Amino acid sequence: MSLAKPIILIGGTAGTGKTTLASELSWRLGLDHRIGTGFIREIVKSQHRKEHCLELHGFTFRSEQPVANIVAQAERLRPAIIACIERARREGTSLLVEGTHLLPSLYHDVTTDLFVVLAAPELEEHKRRLHGPSHLHRQTTDADFTNVRLIDQYLGSEAARWGIGYEPYGSEVQKFMRVLRERANA
Repeated sequence: MSLAKPIILIGGTAGTGKTTLASELSWRLGLDHRIGTGFIREIVKSQHRKEHCLELHGFTFRSEQPVANIVAQAERLRPAIIACIERARREGTSLLVEGTHLLPSLYHDVTTDLFVVLAAPELEEHKRRLHGPSHLHRQTTDADFTNVRLIDQYLGSEAARWGIGYEPYGSEVQKFMRVLRERANA
């Protein structure tokens, strides 16, 4: 795979910087396509009545079982995400997919130029980010935040289990650019 038309997956729970990193990489690399799994979820959700697919019709961090809910949502979305990746490959276009639904257990064997799961920052920074510019209207409670942190712990353990990078993101986009260049030159 070349850096010219990379396939990039950025996972992580809410407030970890996925959208910020995706935006920065898209701009710097001039990527052809960028999509969030939350938008893919909306498309898939529109095809299923709520009573037939409850797991898609609510925020994972508001679920009574947030980890089980994110796994159920992610499994439901995987075929659509894989179809996007396959189309990008067929068409020779670059693609960046970012979202909480990119579970290491479901994507560890998908050939990409970069797959990273962003780790949650320290508590106060994480709370600040959870209400950042890409989620201006998001309302969260303390219980929601606790669930977001549970999802982060799960993603961290799964990243370790499957050998996927799990690291915090501040503003060091160069680190990710370097990884992409190294893989393109390998």
